[in-house]
Amino acid sequence: MLEGIRVLDLSRLLPGPYASMILGDLGAEVIKVEEPGRGDYMRYFTPQAHGAGVFFLAVNRNKKSITLNLKKERGKEILRTLVPKADVLLEGFRPGVMEGLGLGYDALREINPGLVYCSLSGYGQDGSHSKLAGHDANYLAVSGVLGITGIRDGRPVIPGVQVADFTGGLFAVVGILSALWQKQRTRRGAHLDVAMTDGLFSLMSMHLASLMTAGTAAARGDMMLSGALACYNVYQTMDDGYVVLAALEEKFWQNFCRGLDRSDLIQSHLSRAEDGDPAYEELKYIFRSRTAEEWRDFAGRVECCLSVVDSAEDIITGSYARERGLFTEVPLADGKTMTQVRNPIVFSGAGAKAPLPPPELGRHNAEIYGELAGLTGDDIAKLRADGVI
Repeated sequence: MLEGIRVLDLSRLLPGPYASMILGDLGAEVIKVEEPGRGDYMRYFTPQAHGAGVFFLAVNRNKKSITLNLKKERGKEILRTLVPKADVLLEGFRPGVMEGLGLGYDALREINPGLVYCSLSGYGQDGSHSKLAGHDANYLAVSGVLGITGIRDGRPVIPGVQVADFTGGLFAVVGILSALWQKQRTRRGAHLDVAMTDGLFSLMSMHLASLMTAGTAAARGDMMLSGALACYNVYQTMDDGYVVLAALEEKFWQNFCRGLDRSDLIQSHLSRAEDGDPAYEELKYIFRSRTAEEWRDFAGRVECCLSVVDSAEDIITGSYARERGLFTEVPLADGKTMTQVRNPIVFSGAGAKAPLPPPELGRHNAEIYGELAGLTGDDIAKLRADGVI
């Protein structure tokens, strides 16, 4: 879908690499620009497999890797040589770093007016927070997401996935694709200021609208869709597993009650999930009367929005992933393969090609610098000797 689009990816860790992997999955040529000798820090995170960090391997397929020292003047010159041949530049440094290197948007658009320049950061390019260090949990805290996540009367709970990082990457992709469409029409590029915290504010839209318009504040574990209602809650099973009931619509609640032969509970559809509430106490007792697998069988027979809370081990072998073909084999640099989650977008009529393996550090120096920068083997050898690559 994106064949012919070239991306210079200067980002590292999770948000930027996730965004550029999506672009690579969709057919863009992604050139991962890394620090010589070290590269993306996630290469060295544990757990390790096939000589690299598993987290790195999981979000860096369909890319080529070059090394380039942007602190050296020759390194900056080489990047400027690559920029006119690129459609997109993605960077994830703290605001001001690229400008300090002489590689900010205003400088690079002089040599490529159509460049889509995406700055992906925690707190955006301006404001008092912009220069602060941060990670996913910090952005969750500042946006209010962490404050409403968890159970009633409990402490905030950090989600099991990096919500800010992944959504930040997704918003970057949305912005990049939008800017590429503008470029196709006008030949003009754009500077995208994508802040992960801004993305979380977007996810908070309903709660913030409720507070600012109706004066109703979100309360941890006590909102309609996160713990307030007995019909929309998590319950423990006989074998200490968990199920989630999400019978928010009355028809699903009626199906649930009738499936249990408990029509007497139908009138308790919107009962509060509070200790001592008769309907809630009865539901806890009912769910504890069967195992998780018995409830899975029940959910297969009764349409009531009931699901077993599966573990990671369960979902790998489960029917959903198998039937949707969610896993794909990605080749690795050592000649082996690694099972990964495929791109979640399925396009009809779109051609597919074998994915590129997550690249070894500097694996494509000769290819990229030869084809795009016109450097010879001797040139590349000197750059390596001088610590430029």
